[in-house]
Amino acid sequence: MLPPVSWFNLKQLAGTAYKSIISTIIGEQSDRRLMLALASSEKEFYNYTRHHKIVNGKIVPDENSKRQELWLDFIADTADGWDPTYSVAYYASKPELNLSDGKNSYRTNRGEVLVFGGDEVYPAPSKKAYRERLITPFEQAFGDDKPADPPHIFALPGNHDWYDGLEAFTRLFCSDLGSRKFAGWYSRQKRSYFALKLPQNWWLLGSDGQLHSNIDTAQLDYFRAIADGHMKEGDKVILCISEPVWIYAHKYKKYGEQYDESDLIFLQEEILKPRGAEVKVYLTGDLHHYRRHEEVTGKESKTQKITAGGGGSFLHPTHGADFSLLTEELQLPEQKPREFKLKKSYPDEKTSKKLGWKNILFPFMNPGFGFLTGALYLITIWIISSTFHFNFAHNLREFLGQTIKAFYINPVAALWLGAVAAGFVFFNDTHSKLYKWIGGLVHFFMNLVSIAYIGLFATYINNTVFNENLITGFTFIPIIIFGLGWFFGAFNMGIYLTVSMNFFDRHDNEAFSALRCMDYKNFLRLHIDKEGTLTIYPVKIQKAARKWRFRKSGENDNSFIIPEDGSKPELIEEPIVIKRET
Repeated sequence: MLPPVSWFNLKQLAGTAYKSIISTIIGEQSDRRLMLALASSEKEFYNYTRHHKIVNGKIVPDENSKRQELWLDFIADTADGWDPTYSVAYYASKPELNLSDGKNSYRTNRGEVLVFGGDEVYPAPSKKAYRERLITPFEQAFGDDKPADPPHIFALPGNHDWYDGLEAFTRLFCSDLGSRKFAGWYSRQKRSYFALKLPQNWWLLGSDGQLHSNIDTAQLDYFRAIADGHMKEGDKVILCISEPVWIYAHKYKKYGEQYDESDLIFLQEEILKPRGAEVKVYLTGDLHHYRRHEEVTGKESKTQKITAGGGGSFLHPTHGADFSLLTEELQLPEQKPREFKLKKSYPDEKTSKKLGWKNILFPFMNPGFGFLTGALYLITIWIISSTFHFNFAHNLREFLGQTIKAFYINPVAALWLGAVAAGFVFFNDTHSKLYKWIGGLVHFFMNLVSIAYIGLFATYINNTVFNENLITGFTFIPIIIFGLGWFFGAFNMGIYLTVSMNFFDRHDNEAFSALRCMDYKNFLRLHIDKEGTLTIYPVKIQKAARKWRFRKSGENDNSFIIPEDGSKPELIEEPIVIKRET
């Protein structure tokens, strides 16, 4: 059973940075979505208005067996550590779940279709990583259940799935064979994006935004062909994407609008609207929490934008920037901007902020990071002290003065200190240039002061214990510096992340990935009934299980591994109901 990814482990930091850079280069130079489109030139969609049967090894719709309703599950950002991933997989795989919102109880069925909403594996994709972190948990959770009508699965890639240019993802989910088993589900898609025709005039479109949140031309042509050839007036659409661009557009527009919703608006206004179809629900992950925004309108059937990335990865905060009201940017002529009001966050902002203070314990939660800061402190003191000519400083003022002197008389010291300062600035949140420089330099000077005091302490030990003996000093001083640098360098990082997140809304990803919080998981269960009403059940698992056992003989459970602790699934809020408009 694999533990959650240690994101601040030195090896992990280097590996993630390398793969992120390489994937960006690959993504810009070789877009696999184009190759998948060429390999599968048909503008196929998957018809779930009918039940299915297997003919010659392929899954095909049974035209004599019409569906009146459909259950569908949406899980995003899974396969980090075993405990949270299996907690979600275990309950999502149950044939039935009884869910309570504190007032009422609702009986729900396992999704006849499961949609993965992105980032199916962490930290990077490979055949082994998918097997160990994703496939195995879902296989063990589905167990030996053999439903008469096996469920199907479709998957969208997230940025982590793109780290190898989508190679492993394509091998696992995209096949020209017509069907492929994934645990107890059948995978059918041929591209990294897809269209599902659902009962009662509903559609589900899954869009792959690659690494830059953009919908490529081939993908737009695919959705245009589906809309023109098969959609009609009054059709409703559930649109699944891999990033909550409405959140990023709102948060970063004052820094130059690195994100915008133009592709989504173009898809709605130029491709779907001419056919009379309308997007009523936007579903995404990428941010590892639950957040729902509802359209501010007088209509009874309000459009929903839901982020639900709690499938098994570390938690993201819900506090910080103000997302109480979002306004779509004007992207097309004569288009009226819509407003969306925040209706629910999970965990709530108070709980989220309280969790953020735990970064004070950063050295103990991320012990591997201290090896980086210990080495940094040791090298810095070594380079600076080489200009002291054994004239040891005896207080902070002398140490900083000699450091400044070393900066302008020793080119190596100057280059090293400049490189270290640049590293701290580079690490800082890049969207705010002001905070990038101020925060980065403050973080640098926090560590420089720590280096000074640690150097003074090591000098004191050398003077009092070893009587300034060079041999013993050179033996034990590096050990003292490295050990204290291991702790205080990591402690400074924890202080910096805590202040940045809780007071300035910066470094939310770094601050909460450091916490490696396995709790507050979520997934969505959707139901289209015979009247065409869509009901969304937002499911939470407050505490992921940590203790497990194998299923006992004769036990009434389809899963092979059973949780012994953790929370039972409940609803985050009352079910969201979208009725058919007449």
